[in-house]
Amino acid sequence: MTLYYSLVFVLLIAESIAFLFLILPFPYSWRRTMLRWISQSQLAAQSQYVLKFAFIFVFILFLDATNRTYNVQSEAKDDHIIDARSEATIHAKKFYNQRNMYLTGFTLFLSLILNRTYVLIVDLLKSEDQLEAVKKQAENQAKEYTRIIDSEKALEKKVETLTNELNEEKKKSRDFDNLKKQASQQNDEYVRLSDSYNDLLKKQENREEDKKND
Repeated sequence: MTLYYSLVFVLLIAESIAFLFLILPFPYSWRRTMLRWISQSQLAAQSQYVLKFAFIFVFILFLDATNRTYNVQSEAKDDHIIDARSEATIHAKKFYNQRNMYLTGFTLFLSLILNRTYVLIVDLLKSEDQLEAVKKQAENQAKEYTRIIDSEKALEKKVETLTNELNEEKKKSRDFDNLKKQASQQNDEYVRLSDSYNDLLKKQENREEDKKND
């Protein structure tokens, strides 16, 4: 196996390990922390550009291996010389080219699956974070609503208390007005009686003076 196909094989092993890491039932907190670190890491973002060029190179190797496989099959059909050595050589070339084609093809296919799985998991984590944020917001709104309800009840009680106090003050004011009216009536009656008493005194004095004159 040549060097670049060895590198492709190493890349396939790395993809398989990464895919196992994504699908194995690790604790949720571990996986969430690791994926969040990968999604926010600058090193991971820079490595994605390197992997894109690597997969382009793998795709070129896949096209080359496919072309070589097709050419070997065409040579096998066109070769009319029956020779065991040449037949073995053709089969060996066909085997190596098919191996390289399958190796690069599985590497590309697994890269697509791995990328899609990673994107789905990251989207799921973001959705869960948004759901937690919405839950916290709902809890805060529920607490705020409860606080508003309690404040409204307290204000209603205060209004009721002030209303009762106002009614009592009105009642006291009415009682005071009644007392004031009664006092005014009594004062008028006292003045009337005083005037009557003074008139009687004057009449009595006049009678006594008349008797003295007689």
